[in-house]
Amino acid sequence: MSSSAIGLVFLLLFALSQGVRDALFGNVFQSISFFVVAALAFGASTACFSGLALLRQPKDFGRLATSPALFAALNVLTAVAWLSFFFGLKWLEPAVVATLYNGIGPLTVLVLGGLGWMEAKARPSIGEWLCYLGLAGVLAALVVVVLTDRSGFTVSSSITQAGALLAVGVGGVTITISHLIARWFNDRGVGSDAITGTRFLLTLCVSVGVEAAIGQTTTRPPLAAVPLLMLTAFAVVTIPSFMLQLGIARASPLAVNIMRSLGPVSVFAVQQLDGRLRFSGATLLCVAGFCIFAIAASVLRAWSEVKAGSNDPTLERA
Repeated sequence: MSSSAIGLVFLLLFALSQGVRDALFGNVFQSISFFVVAALAFGASTACFSGLALLRQPKDFGRLATSPALFAALNVLTAVAWLSFFFGLKWLEPAVVATLYNGIGPLTVLVLGGLGWMEAKARPSIGEWLCYLGLAGVLAALVVVVLTDRSGFTVSSSITQAGALLAVGVGGVTITISHLIARWFNDRGVGSDAITGTRFLLTLCVSVGVEAAIGQTTTRPPLAAVPLLMLTAFAVVTIPSFMLQLGIARASPLAVNIMRSLGPVSVFAVQQLDGRLRFSGATLLCVAGFCIFAIAASVLRAWSEVKAGSNDPTLERA
């Protein structure tokens, strides 16, 4: 099996696992502090994958150290993204969180390209612009669905909902940029083990520090339940993140974007098993619209880049 095919398998597993992860923790966070879960999940991740990298490719740590500013940015952006994501899961419908978190990604890449921070192989076509406008419209509609209490999860405070929506939006931007940095390290020979084992260092420190400072005993699990919670968090948070990292390193950007676009569908399907949530047709329409526009934009972008490459005279002389 080719490397790209293996990457596609990892991405598919990641998309399917999102449903279990988001629905599960959307429920868990109602009684357990998300800082505790983050500390357990990312503490296990750091120990496991740093150990693997140390055994298999110890020189990768040196490669990370050669770009300290980017490595620090990777840790900061990852911490902001995941803690914002966990906060959103506590106060919003999981499918809403997944759609906003993933949907902000393509728009973030578009803005970065417009600012000149990323070099695109081809300018967006009219069709792509229409897809991006449709995507932005769907995300705006989803915000309205939440604030008008038409989503599958009701919170008494609209201010809390608005804050959670803002946090998820910020998380979507920061996780997208962090993936771009991770890919930059991949392209320079750093293995996925080392990246996954070190990108959560700040997330771990912040989670432990905040929980120790302001955490409440009523939201901490009993000691007997900690090992199982740690294994569960590692299984549904860290392992899928590692699969995504493997997919990013091996598959095309088109495959990555399409598979990430399918994640909210998986989340919406699995969350129907959660008795505290009600079925929301409005959320489903937004999820479907997001998938259609996101996948169409990814396909058109790939086609534009293929055409740009075929028309590049430097390739003909190569």
